[in-house]
This record gives sequence, structure tokens and C-alpha cells, in this order.
Amino acid sequence: MKNTLYTLLLFGFALGLQSCKKDPPKQEEPKVQKGLTLTVLPTWEGATMVTGKMQYNKPDGEVLQLRTWGMILAKLALVKDDNSLVLLGDGYQWVDVASGRLSFNYPDAPAGTYKGIQFQLGPDSAVNHGDPTIWPASHPLNGNLTGLHWGWAGGYVFQAFDGEFKDNAASTVIKGFSFHTAGNVYNETFFMPYNFELAGTHKTAVLEFKADEFFKNPTELHFKDKSVSHSTGNQDISLMNKLIGNAADAFSVKSVN
Repeated sequence: MKNTLYTLLLFGFALGLQSCKKDPPKQEEPKVQKGLTLTVLPTWEGATMVTGKMQYNKPDGEVLQLRTWGMILAKLALVKDDNSLVLLGDGYQWVDVASGRLSFNYPDAPAGTYKGIQFQLGPDSAVNHGDPTIWPASHPLNGNLTGLHWGWAGGYVFQAFDGEFKDNAASTVIKGFSFHTAGNVYNETFFMPYNFELAGTHKTAVLEFKADEFFKNPTELHFKDKSVSHSTGNQDISLMNKLIGNAADAFSVKSVN
């Protein structure tokens, strides 16, 4: 009888210990980050381009050093098979090579099958000549953020790049260049074909920006002839037309993974 009682007590004690043990915490399943990150990769003849340090050779032997290169993009969108557009955010973005503003996250980019990415250089006329003070401090159309607004009359600078150049590698004479694209005549649309799918997992699209293409194909631009265009005046406009014409193949989707 005593043995039985002793056994029952041990059994009860073991049950008590078991009930006091806390269940191990449940492992939370990792959250799936949906959407798309768009990363701009600036290159010069296939190599990563940086401003303020590297010197780059043009086909005509001129040597340039970039200080700035910024762009305001509008209607930035994914392109569906039926050619309809899915805006990324509100469609506006500011790309700035000098400050490294080159990666943009769009967690709400919807699942779907797409055939490419598209954007327009600069905003449409109504926004271009609208009130620039209505945009929040962090918005790509806020001129205080980007420095790419000329004031009420001029509107936005769609693209700006500046720096120095030499006529050739042996030259010791350093000159300046400055190209500012402005005016809605330059609302060029760039479509970059690339078939991909967004479906439940986060992906990154790498958009290559081939800066060297702006200065060649089909028209080779010689800085020693004219190295400044602010998109005003006959000579400036003629030079800007050539530069924008060269940019037709300056952008492409490198990968979506």
C-alpha cells in the first residue's frame, strides 16, 4: 500500500512539473516583402560611373570629369502586356548620381506580368509650370530638395550634368561644361523592354543608365565646339536636340531578380 501511495505521489509530482513547464515560443514565420526595388546603375562604357573622381574619355579624345548628374523622372511605371501602365508610387522620382540617390523601394508594386519599365523625362506642362511649393519637402518635385527648378517662368530642369573637360589627355587646360535639359519639348519617353513577373516575393530591377551614349550615336558631340546648353537660344537648342537624340538607347533594364 505504501509503495502504491509513493508511486502515486511521484506520478503526481511529475505531472505537476510537466504542467509548470512553459511551451517554447513559436517561431514567427519570416514576412515576405512584396513589391519592387528599382536601382539605377550609372555606367560609362560598361563600367560603373562615379562623379567627382574618375575621368572619362570621349571617342574624340576629349577627357571629362563629371561633377553632377541629376534627372527628374515622371510617369515612372511598369508596362503590362496590353501596354497599360502601373505607376510606381505617384510616378515621380529624382535620380542623383553625385549624392548616390539611385535606389527606390516600391513595396506596393502589384503582382503581375510585365513587359518592361517606362518613364518620361520631366513632368508634363501643367506640373512643370505649376506651383513648386505645393510639394512636400521630400518629394522629387520639391525644388529645394533637388535644386532642379528655375523659378516660376522657367519651370523644372529635367536633367542637369556639369563638370570639367580637356581637349585631350595631354592638355593642361581645364574647361567647364554644363548641360541643362528644360522645356516640355524634351518630355522624351523611354521604354525599356524586359519580360518579368512580380508574384509574392520582393524583387529588384536594375536599370542601367549608359551616360556615354548621350555624346555619340548618331551624333558625336565635341565639347571644344560648344560645351554649354541650357535649352534656350538657337545654338543651345540645336545642341540639346542632338544630346537628347543620342539618348534613345541610353537606358535599359539589366535584370529583375
